[in-house]
Parts: sequence; structure tokens; C-alpha cells
Amino acid sequence: MGGYRQLWSKGIRDFEIVAACDIAVERAEERANQAHEFQGGTKPAVYAELDEMLAKHPDLECVDICALHSAHHTLAVPALDAGKHVIIEKPFGITMRACKLMMEAADRNDRIISVAENYRLARIQRTRSWAIAQGRIGDPRMFFWVEASEGLGKWGWRNFKMDAGGGWALDGGVHFTDLMRYILGMEAEEVYAINKAYEPFRYDNPAEREGGYAVDVEDAMIATIKFEQGVTAQWTWVGSAPGHHFNQHTVYGSEGALDWNRGLVPRSGEPISNDELMQEFTNSLSDSEREYYFPGGMEDTVAIELKYFADAIRSGWQTGSGCRRRYAVGSHLHGGL
Repeated sequence: MGGYRQLWSKGIRDFEIVAACDIAVERAEERANQAHEFQGGTKPAVYAELDEMLAKHPDLECVDICALHSAHHTLAVPALDAGKHVIIEKPFGITMRACKLMMEAADRNDRIISVAENYRLARIQRTRSWAIAQGRIGDPRMFFWVEASEGLGKWGWRNFKMDAGGGWALDGGVHFTDLMRYILGMEAEEVYAINKAYEPFRYDNPAEREGGYAVDVEDAMIATIKFEQGVTAQWTWVGSAPGHHFNQHTVYGSEGALDWNRGLVPRSGEPISNDELMQEFTNSLSDSEREYYFPGGMEDTVAIELKYFADAIRSGWQTGSGCRRRYAVGSHLHGGL
């Protein structure tokens, strides 16, 4: 809802939220109130069942799904079969079969289905992708994405495979692998990984191991990814590493490195900080490019991805420029967007 509010505040108002749906009606009511606050007009209708919402609003053009990962395909397929475009949070689905069901539904109904992957829209990530494409570190060779720490606090539905589909490697990890693809500008060809579940409980008080419940998701993943052009990535995420914690995010090329903390580190010469590099990238943009990357001067990546979704519907499926787009926003089953 913050993303939609941001669009509205920037004058990008060619959409209307007309309904909110959640199995807990009070959460749908909260979303409807939030939409009504910034867009005015008629307050969005509230529903507890997707089928009822779709039946009572045949003119809806699209549905924004922010539910549990395990519910993505059970919500997206009926919405697509009702002729609606769909934007859905990551990860796309909890199994390959669930993903295939949604893609097939989009194809047979000739509708757009978009995965809301916002991390790549941040200025710093666009800058990193640009720097590598410009050859600033030469030919890419290796990508190290390593995060090792201990996190044993309770995290609600994310602690359970039937809700989340897996641990953080599948959940937040989708962001990281998408960034690898985006920053390198290439796709993965082979993956080898080891997943482990070292810690069987999560706690209200992790330090004292008090107030625990049993979980069934992995807490450690070590992977080697072979990308195109022989580029190799080493991706490690561990949430069960006590004592010493460390993080490293660096792309190495034939002429230097791109480091998340230090910025651009050439083979010889002084490093260029992230701020300096972002300024170089921004200065390289034409006015039209700057408006595309940061519409209305926005930096909110969720707002930007929502605008791109609306643009895809408008340019790919509609003609003319005077239409108000109509959205149905399903609130998150456990607390909101």
C-alpha cells in the first residue's frame, strides 16, 4: 500500500484500487481504508473470498497478490482464468509445478503475470549492473555472495515449509539470485547446492533458548552456480553460524572488483566509492532514461515495480492513454504489504 500511495503522491494516478480481499476481513478492511485515504472517491469494497470479489467486479483488470507463498498458485490461477492480469510477490511459487500452473494459466488466457522483484530497481543495483556492462572491471570472472550469521528468533509463517516453501534461501534468496543475474547480465546454466537444517527450533528468546517451537525449514545453504561465459558464483547463506559472523559481496573481473562496501576497486589506482559510482551512473542517463529508471524522481522500488506492471498492461494490452487502471489489492495474510 505504501507503493501505491507513493505513486499517487507523485501524480501517477491512472489506476484505482476498487477492492481488497483477505481471509481475515479486518485486514482487508485495513487495506481498503489505506487506499481510501490517499485516492479518495468510493472506498474499496471488502471481501473474504477471492471468487466473490472476482464475480462482483467483472471489470477488474488486474489483481495484486501478496499472500503466503504456498497460496500463490491457488489465487493466481483463478484470477488469470477470470481474465485478470496478475502481479505476484516472490518467490513465484513453492514448487516448479505450482509455477508451471500459473504460467500455463497466463498463456491460455493471454494475460500478463509479473513477479514483483524490486531489489534490482534500486539505484545502487542499477549502478552495479551499468558498471559491469561498461567493462569497468573487465570481463567478469567470479561472484561471491556470502552471508553467515545466526538467526534463531521466531519468524511466523516463514519458519514452516508448507507456508513458505523453504527457508530463507528460497524466500529472500530469490532477491539475491535475481541480483546476480541482473548485475552480471547473464543467466545461470548449472547449480550445485547443499542444504542443511542444523537448528530444529526457533525461540522467543534465542540467547537463552527459551520459548521455542519446532520448525521444518533449512537454515544453511552453500551453492556453486555456473553462469554463462564461464562466470562462477559462490552463494552461501547460513542462519545457524554461532560466534563469528561475516558477509562478503564482491564481483571479480579481469581488471578489478566491484565490492558492496568499497565500491569499484580497479586493478590499479584508487577505489571509487559507491556514492561516486552512483553519481557517475546518474550523470550518464538521458532525461528519458532518468524518468524511466526513477519515474517522478521516485526511489521507492516497490512503487516503481507497480508502475512498470501498469505500463506493461497499458502498452501490451491496451491502446490510448486516458484510461484509469483498476486494481484489486489482496493484503498479506500475515500483516500487510
